[in-house]
Amino acid sequence: MHQAGIGLPAAIFVITLMAAIAVAINLMVAQNADTFAEEINLTRAFYAAESGAGIAMNTIFPPEGYPIYDPPAECAAGPRVYTFTVDGLNQCTATVTCSPVSTGGKTYATVESVGKCGDVKRTIQVRTVF
Repeated sequence: MHQAGIGLPAAIFVITLMAAIAVAINLMVAQNADTFAEEINLTRAFYAAESGAGIAMNTIFPPEGYPIYDPPAECAAGPRVYTFTVDGLNQCTATVTCSPVSTGGKTYATVESVGKCGDVKRTIQVRTVF
């Protein structure tokens, strides 16, 4: 008697299908890991930019009890680069520029802070009046 079965072709098909699924899952996990690392750096860059803007605003408008600075002069001092060494922002930088503009008897300032961590950058702008 001669028997024709489908067992061997079915087993080969199932093994091939499972291998393709395993490769697809592996690629998805690798992409997820890369995306997660980039999201972490984006968040760190945002907080570096926010910290740089906060430092600039604190320089322009110092807290009570500290010497009073000349805000337009502080703003026009040129770009400043802050390198952070604290946990969470380690090896991140913030480049802060301030552009004063006088119009209608008032002086306005736009503080722009660019935070950079790794290969990603985030920018924050704060506009204020002196």
